[in-house]
Amino acid sequence: MIRGYVEQPSPRAGGTLTLRAATDAPRFRVEFHRCGDGLTLSAKSPWLPGADAPPHLPAHDWGRDGTGARGEPLPAWPGHELPAPAEPGVYVAVLVEGDDDGDRTDPDRTTPDGREAKALFVVRPAAPSARILYKLPLFTYHAYNVSGGWCLYDHPQPGDVPGAPGVSLHRPGGGTGATPYDVTNFDPYDPTPRQTFVHWDGRFVAWLARRGYPVDYCTDLDLHRDGEELLAPYRLLVSAGHDEYWSDAMRAAVSRHVAAGRNVAFFGGNTCWWRIAFRDAVTFERTGFWHEHGPPENELTGVSFRNGGERDRDEHPEPVGFRVQHADHWVYAGTGLRDGDVFGLEECLVGYECDGAAFDRAARPPRVPTGEDGTPGGFTILAVGDCAAAGWGLGNRAATMGLHTRVGTAFTGTVFTGATTDWPRGLDGSAAVARITANVLDRLGEPPLSPSS
Repeated sequence: MIRGYVEQPSPRAGGTLTLRAATDAPRFRVEFHRCGDGLTLSAKSPWLPGADAPPHLPAHDWGRDGTGARGEPLPAWPGHELPAPAEPGVYVAVLVEGDDDGDRTDPDRTTPDGREAKALFVVRPAAPSARILYKLPLFTYHAYNVSGGWCLYDHPQPGDVPGAPGVSLHRPGGGTGATPYDVTNFDPYDPTPRQTFVHWDGRFVAWLARRGYPVDYCTDLDLHRDGEELLAPYRLLVSAGHDEYWSDAMRAAVSRHVAAGRNVAFFGGNTCWWRIAFRDAVTFERTGFWHEHGPPENELTGVSFRNGGERDRDEHPEPVGFRVQHADHWVYAGTGLRDGDVFGLEECLVGYECDGAAFDRAARPPRVPTGEDGTPGGFTILAVGDCAAAGWGLGNRAATMGLHTRVGTAFTGTVFTGATTDWPRGLDGSAAVARITANVLDRLGEPPLSPSS
């Protein structure tokens, strides 16, 4: 068995990275595959010396010596400095074990997913090269990553085990290469495991590649550390799937990004739900829900999991789509949809988690937010996915697709939300979802008008 991780989740193109790996094989090599419409081999390392090392605790930096729960010493995982790929993008390092006769293992290179022998990372450009920046939810990946024995959903009480209950970014997993917490929670509409890159972000990245969108990539950690400096060159920040864990620094940077007249598109759900804080450079823990321990997430996203909810397991098999209102809005251009039409029903678009805004269910459409939950007064509800009719959900129980615009000093900044984690799955199955996505990217990613326009 071989497991590993890239110590820098997002090295610069043409720079170096440190791969840490533990294996019982005498040697191993690394293949770097770029993720797009499939996997493309980018580079290979020479044979590297294999060395085994024990798992550490989830809150440890596995690249440093540590101490186990029973006081046993845990040697650091060996590190190997390698050239980072020259082309920016999302990558999977495929780890191949070997011996004197050559390759001993043959990892699956048809998918970025795996429980071992793979590591996800981003290569950032030396200088910004696009108007759109796509952020991978690294913190959410690791919150569900059970490498070391537990995660933020199944952990000892504070004080029971050294290092609990935080989780570290320096360990195997974080999108691929380890086991996510709910790997046995089978998705009846998609067999790939939830809380992994392949399930949500991989689909979106592949779609962007097929459509030829110029996009730069980053991770949560980049946004947390670099904030406004990271975002400043970009017109549009994109997040998709399950972007659940946000730090204060992330939230502040994105809020200022919008206030400055730039844009954000959330093609996901359960967004900005947990507020986190870092205990050190690589270990974070939950401090509470944003709506209970800070400004509610609605103030940024327009919606909240509190008024959407979760179709967790296959207990509510009735599919839910979005019912259109304001069909003359630019978001719907070219879709052919009319008010009252439903899209995404066959794709079971709404779920497994979704976000909503409070509105008066007794009122006739078009629905208008009440604002009682923190949704901005200018939020326009463009579609509603009625979870209550399918027998599930929380609060208002209605996924609420829409957007709001904030007036800046010279321009306006817009925040769009697709309001469901499974939006990426609809990209290939629903012409409406694909066209709406393209409309949002094209409109919000375009250069701003000059103040004199």
